Amino acid sequence: MKNLRSIVFFGTHELAVPALDTLARLDLVPRLIVTRPQAGLPGQDSVRHPVRPWARERGIELVRSRRAAETRLHQRITALEPDLLVVADYGRPLPAELLAAAPRGAIEVHPSLLPKLRGEHALRAALAAGAKETGVSVIQVDEEPWGGPILLQEKLAIGERDTFGELVVPAQELAGNLLAKALRRLDRGNGGPRGRSQKADNATPTPRFGGRHRKVPWQRKATQIYDRLRAYSPPGLLTSFRYRSVEILSGVPMGWVGAPSGETGTYIGMRGGKLAVLCGGSTLFGIERLRRPGEEAQGASAFAREEEIAVGAGFV
Repeated sequence: MKNLRSIVFFGTHELAVPALDTLARLDLVPRLIVTRPQAGLPGQDSVRHPVRPWARERGIELVRSRRAAETRLHQRITALEPDLLVVADYGRPLPAELLAAAPRGAIEVHPSLLPKLRGEHALRAALAAGAKETGVSVIQVDEEPWGGPILLQEKLAIGERDTFGELVVPAQELAGNLLAKALRRLDRGNGGPRGRSQKADNATPTPRFGGRHRKVPWQRKATQIYDRLRAYSPPGLLTSFRYRSVEILSGVPMGWVGAPSGETGTYIGMRGGKLAVLCGGSTLFGIERLRRPGEEAQGASAFAREEEIAVGAGFV
């Protein structure tokens, strides 16, 4: 590309490496990569950071920064005289003084149909809300976090049983394609990018996902628990049984004839090879696969035999 020669990249989460791959294919390998220290969800400290090995294999300088407003980082980027800043799942807004360091401004690829789901973990948020579709947006970055003009946008359907691990693959492919298209347009045009303004009245933030959100909310309806499980798979949801942690890897809402009664989280027996657990609204959730920390995953029947679970036992 003739007009885009110096790029500085910001990225941390799932779209970061696909965006970097796109830059490499277009011969726009960034001069500097800025990422946040932790790539996974809170409570997932063992998750391998996706950006570090990509930068290391190519000998590109990597800076880890919890926020983009650090003075030293601003000075380092300004010294590089970048033409453009590219952002993909960095998870933090860029300050105005940093945006001014690049004459072509900054563009960002984000995994939602903006203005819906502004913020981090937008794919997980869509699944947790039971959404039927999401998408990928490429925007011009301005001072309002995730609120800049939309350059490109495309929808992505969400299947009824899709998990995060399954949805992220087409989202990454779509993100790479849209970013490439946006960069080609930007290279051909004069000045900065132009797009359509977001409607602020339609904007919704993503929830603040944290380790505590992995805990099964048995007081909620089974369908809501199922959607949250999809959003956190991998790694799965956490509950406690007999004062020991248990990770739920798969399960489904179950039908019920006659409303059960009792405390939410109560085990009411095996149903179709699943551990049937009472949830809010007199609904049932069927646990299919689960595991104790440090142990192998097992099916519900094997777990029930091993633990000698009796009807009335409680998951907390």
